[in-house]
Amino acid sequence: MLINGEMKYLQKNDGDHREWYLSLGGDPNNFENIVRGFILDGKIVFYKGINFNYDDEVIRTAQEYAPSMRLVLGDPTLEVWCGVVIEGYNAKWEPILRINDEELTGFSKEKKEEVKKEKEQIETGPLVEFKNDYNDDKVIQLAVKVTGIVLALAVLSKIALITRGALYLNTFGGFILFFGQIGLLVYAIYGYKKKLSYTKYISIAACFLLVMTLSLFDIILAIIYFLFSVDQSIVLKAYENIKEQIEKMKK
Repeated sequence: MLINGEMKYLQKNDGDHREWYLSLGGDPNNFENIVRGFILDGKIVFYKGINFNYDDEVIRTAQEYAPSMRLVLGDPTLEVWCGVVIEGYNAKWEPILRINDEELTGFSKEKKEEVKKEKEQIETGPLVEFKNDYNDDKVIQLAVKVTGIVLALAVLSKIALITRGALYLNTFGGFILFFGQIGLLVYAIYGYKKKLSYTKYISIAACFLLVMTLSLFDIILAIIYFLFSVDQSIVLKAYENIKEQIEKMKK
């Protein structure tokens, strides 16, 4: 029986759901809306209401909770069903709607793609292993701030290169290097603020274009920003060490 988002179990062959629900302090007027069921003959059966019906809520509950219930019950082969045909007191009540494994939340299209990628990474290893948790607001805020600094430095660097005649915007290569870098960094700031999952790859692409400038300053900037995009702690620790050394020199 599902109560307040928690799946509860009762091992009792002749148990009554309503009595069990009331014993848990449930509202009698809300019992007909409670998704409940039983496990019997290798099946987990979900339903609700006096007529043991199923609706979209029952189906969603089955899809979401069945995978974890299999783990709790220690049987990954349990079939998942919704609704029951009431045949009488002594008759065997048969379930109505079978939920296939592919329809379970754990086997959704997105999850299958995620599992596929995880398997590929196990087999080949990720090209870049990101250590930053880009769901953490503090990580995001720092990424936005640092990307903004990198953007400003990249613009100043390009202006200096153009002034020295080392970069020409009227050539295709120069145009791509200038506007590509600036565009990617601006988009990275936007992506981090919107918490777009692929933004970290935009940052890496910006690093690649910075290196392509073949300017020592841009190459160093690209290396630092690459390390920061992969693992902020590396750059932060380096910054703290440098800061500490400067403080010692002052003394």
